[in-house]
Amino acid sequence: MANIAGEGLARIGIEDGRIASVQSAGPIDGRKPYVSPGLIDIQVNGFAGIDFCGATLDPAKAPNVLPALWKTGVTTFCPTVITNTQNNLIQCFRALEEARRIEPRFAWCAPCYHLEGPYLSPDGSRGAHNPKFMRPADWNEFLELQEAAGGRIGIVTIAPEVPGAFDFIRKAREAGVVIAIGHTDATPEQIHQAVEAGAQLNTHLGNGCPQMIDRHRTPLWAQLAIDSLAASMICDGFHLPRDLVRVIHRVKGIERCILITDAVHVAGLPPGRYKLVDLDIDLLPTGQVVAADRHSMAGSAASMNRVIKVFMDYAGVSLGDALRAATANPARLLRGREICSDIAPGQSANLTVFRAGGERLEIEQVMVAGEVVYDTRSIGA
Repeated sequence: MANIAGEGLARIGIEDGRIASVQSAGPIDGRKPYVSPGLIDIQVNGFAGIDFCGATLDPAKAPNVLPALWKTGVTTFCPTVITNTQNNLIQCFRALEEARRIEPRFAWCAPCYHLEGPYLSPDGSRGAHNPKFMRPADWNEFLELQEAAGGRIGIVTIAPEVPGAFDFIRKAREAGVVIAIGHTDATPEQIHQAVEAGAQLNTHLGNGCPQMIDRHRTPLWAQLAIDSLAASMICDGFHLPRDLVRVIHRVKGIERCILITDAVHVAGLPPGRYKLVDLDIDLLPTGQVVAADRHSMAGSAASMNRVIKVFMDYAGVSLGDALRAATANPARLLRGREICSDIAPGQSANLTVFRAGGERLEIEQVMVAGEVVYDTRSIGA
């Protein structure tokens, strides 16, 4: 038995990899752990030394990321590949596809990929992306990437102001690809045009934007104001201040908030200097990841079980609402795929069992399709 946040104690029956039954067993019991759908992270550039953005990614080693992610409660994630040359992007996706063939659980946990770039702004919003690899949006070029990815690129982050963006967004929406707006210096009008063309998401809202902006004519206000745009956020204590997290939550409402880590391969590694594509980055002792020249941050070293607690603190939301931003909301964005979005009969048994105290959720057990893949009782943690 375990607690379901906002509901109470429950007994969950599992058969053939799915939730077969959910029976109420009383009110919340503080002595028992909580259970939720497995956490979902739609933006993972890498983790625990595995770099999805590197053209030399070894397909045999890529699944090694799984135990590290399971330990943080994540059962579903989108391997994210950032701005690079066309050839290197093709190599990345081919390696990810080969990793799926090598390890079926990698395929199950990574239902689709996220392409962040190369159709981004080379100006003040570029962040850690290399502007020399950025280019106009090209649908035929994207189809080459999609072929290398086995048709599994499910999210594309694009800047609406790049040439060809609106036509690209329309075609992507027709093809069932989620378009996210990010790393953009767009005008408010261009943001609205992108949404009219089919954009559905903001990539790490409040980041990937210039340090200095006009107080009124800024893409940030437009992205906040458009109700249909969901907002992904990096709540790691570095990327967004408390007040902005609170504002995003109040404006968007919990149903349109999505928590992400934007983790890069240095997550879980010791502080030091590393490479991200061709950029030198530093993992600081504080846990912040920055470009070596301090031009910008360079992804994060955060984990989902930590960002949930930061979001609760910064936005002042309940555990149940914070979990929704890390489960049901991203699952809705990735609709049509085998993902657990709710503790309900018929759902895939991707489940995370945890205690809610401390600075992060303390993960006790994780199940993927009904199989226990992480259990503190079995490893003596």
